[in-house]
Amino acid sequence: MKVTWTYDRGDQRDSHEVELTDPDALEALLREIQQAGEPVVVTIFSDINDDPDDLPPGIQIGLGHSTHAFAVRIADDGDYLNDPTAETPAEGLRFDFGGVLTEYLAEHLQLRPETAIQLAVTYLKAGGEPPHLTTVTE
Repeated sequence: MKVTWTYDRGDQRDSHEVELTDPDALEALLREIQQAGEPVVVTIFSDINDDPDDLPPGIQIGLGHSTHAFAVRIADDGDYLNDPTAETPAEGLRFDFGGVLTEYLAEHLQLRPETAIQLAVTYLKAGGEPPHLTTVTE
């Protein structure tokens, strides 16, 4: 799986891209990103297509905030994965998405960082099968 994320560093973009097949390595990487405390969107996908402007199927997770995260399936019928037991923030939060600070609505942030990490690891373990919240919270 390809894992990408980018930080805006003012006068430059700090872009990262790695290929990972080991779920433990992905989990360690995502925990490192979360602990850095810099809100960022991490994109994970397996199929590469010919159009660089069209994201292939995958999952995006927002990490770096201490209490809130998000996970969204990248697909024609993609959707945000929310945990009804997680508290919704009072307002939207901003994540660095490809070097651009992007605000995500509060209703899309009803996920704990730990749950977002587990969703991504489950996605890798399942070989790119669409993640479902019940997979990691049961």
